[in-house]
Amino acid sequence: MIDRPAARVAATAFGLAAAASLGAQTFRVGPTVHVSRAGAERAHEEVILGAHPTDPRRVLGCSIVDRDRYAAGGMHGIAYASTDGGATWKPAAESTRLNGDPMCGYGPDGRAYFLSIGTDDESWKKAEWWMELFVSADGGATWGKEIVSPGGDRPYLAFDDGDGATRGIGYVVYAIRAGALDKKGPFGVPRDATVPTIEVLRSDDGWRTRTKAAVGVSLGPGFPTATGAAVLSDGSLAVLWLKRFMKRDANGNDIGQADRQELLMSVARPRGELFGPPVKIADLVADRPASATFFSLARDATRGRYRDHLYAAWTDTRPPRPRILVAASSDGGKTWSPARAVNDVPAAKSRGRLDDYMPTVAVNRDGVVAVTWKRRYRDEDDADIRLTASRDGGATWLPSVLVAAARGEIQGGLTRVALRPTDDGATPGSRSMKLFKGGDTSGLAADAAGVFHALWADQRSGIGQVFTATIAVGDAARGSR
Repeated sequence: MIDRPAARVAATAFGLAAAASLGAQTFRVGPTVHVSRAGAERAHEEVILGAHPTDPRRVLGCSIVDRDRYAAGGMHGIAYASTDGGATWKPAAESTRLNGDPMCGYGPDGRAYFLSIGTDDESWKKAEWWMELFVSADGGATWGKEIVSPGGDRPYLAFDDGDGATRGIGYVVYAIRAGALDKKGPFGVPRDATVPTIEVLRSDDGWRTRTKAAVGVSLGPGFPTATGAAVLSDGSLAVLWLKRFMKRDANGNDIGQADRQELLMSVARPRGELFGPPVKIADLVADRPASATFFSLARDATRGRYRDHLYAAWTDTRPPRPRILVAASSDGGKTWSPARAVNDVPAAKSRGRLDDYMPTVAVNRDGVVAVTWKRRYRDEDDADIRLTASRDGGATWLPSVLVAAARGEIQGGLTRVALRPTDDGATPGSRSMKLFKGGDTSGLAADAAGVFHALWADQRSGIGQVFTATIAVGDAARGSR
């Protein structure tokens, strides 16, 4: 383990708050671990991480795998599980059909969930998607048969962990296009391709059955994309979503996504059928290839002073540099604090070449808020992983710490791949990619002991692989772990 003390610093011109109120803090960063070593010859990207609610030894990561086989219908999702706090990993479950956008996590009873979604060219025209879901009743050791149901684009998984009658209810949130709102009842009505919408599946029984919980329609020139979900202690479902805008040619035809976006939140009351009015959190610009990612939402589930605070993290690329921004809500998403930039920039590096992107936010059992992001220098293939943290509800933030360097050491050594001539980043079916972004998401979760686990994909082995590291903050860093 590496101890990295974070001294107090003054506020900088880049928007990093002074850490004086936090006192002396310590980050303890663990070694970088190769999660997908068992799949070292297979291309991975786009990852998510979940941590068991009571057992700090159990963590679950998921990823797209065989991305290079997309054209042949071979790309799908895979889950890896650890039973020793992230030190070692084994394949846990794997989807069986053309899938992407993996999602995984734990319910409050310790059940593990892994899902991925897919469509093909003909199904996409009819706005038809499928979702393949796996459930483990023993925390990820063994998995049941896959459950296939309708789904949608970039799903997010959330569970009610409160003490009320709705405890244990699970939600999957995604984007799709719909012609009209369905009637209440079992989910399964085909969609047409007219109105973009955020849709939610709800299950009260561990996904043996599912009903549609809520629909939020985005009217006007933009289309919505879900980018995070959390359940408050009263059972309300909070969904973070982006309103994306399209560029049009002189004839009014869509010619691609515009740089500007709006970040919004909508909330459905417990067991509600519709979202309330959306609340705008921020206008933003995402005009760099790496910045066109999904963003992140986390809730403070502790019983401390920041209980039920929500934290949204996103990237804004407006000059002079990309910023990792965080805003907080103390009233269930109705109002939000001003956005604060948390990515400090080393003076020795060229600001013009620096690209910070793909933020992920999580809260641990002590109410510590952590944010990871990727930092790329333009002449490097892979990105560093950095983390900062706040102990006062996002009011002030510690100077960031390096979690993993793009070419840093791997515990147990790195399994390198012998690249084929076709692995050139340009040939269809290449396992290697040019300007490897790592997909659209990274993973960050806090285990039951309060230790954060970061998960990401990079190409240090030659192709996309999944890696992780632990980060303890403050009191957790000084513990025996």
